[in-house]
Amino acid sequence: MPDLRFDSRLYDLIPHRPPMLLINKVLDVDERSSSSLVRIDESSSFFEKEHGVPAWIGLEYMGQTAALIAGHQLQQGLVSPHLGFLLGTRAYKAECSYFTKGEYTVRCEEKAVVGDGLATFDCFIENYNETSQTIKCLATASLSVFRRQI
Repeated sequence: MPDLRFDSRLYDLIPHRPPMLLINKVLDVDERSSSSLVRIDESSSFFEKEHGVPAWIGLEYMGQTAALIAGHQLQQGLVSPHLGFLLGTRAYKAECSYFTKGEYTVRCEEKAVVGDGLATFDCFIENYNETSQTIKCLATASLSVFRRQI
């Protein structure tokens, strides 16, 4: 039986599965960008009672959201099947220590592809504040991903 916490479209685009599927819904995806929704609550992987999810887990939210692009490209026949490995990140900056209960948008933009093997992504984690009706950026990073053909 499918886990209703997760958008079924995720299963078509990325290989991650619970408990390591950390994003909940595909918001948008095309050949060079993607966005996802992350819902934080007590059932979230890595949730710490009275705190939330540690901000460093945001790197994985970003990585899975970036992987949506590769899944979409594969579906469109733009790339051949491959595995993606996070090589590293530059300048991960988080404005909080924990992501508290609520919903977060993760956005990724593919910035460069070198040959068939290396891609870089600019990534952002944002939260909408209903009270002030503003979007606050809570984390940013640049990810480097190695693509290995299978």
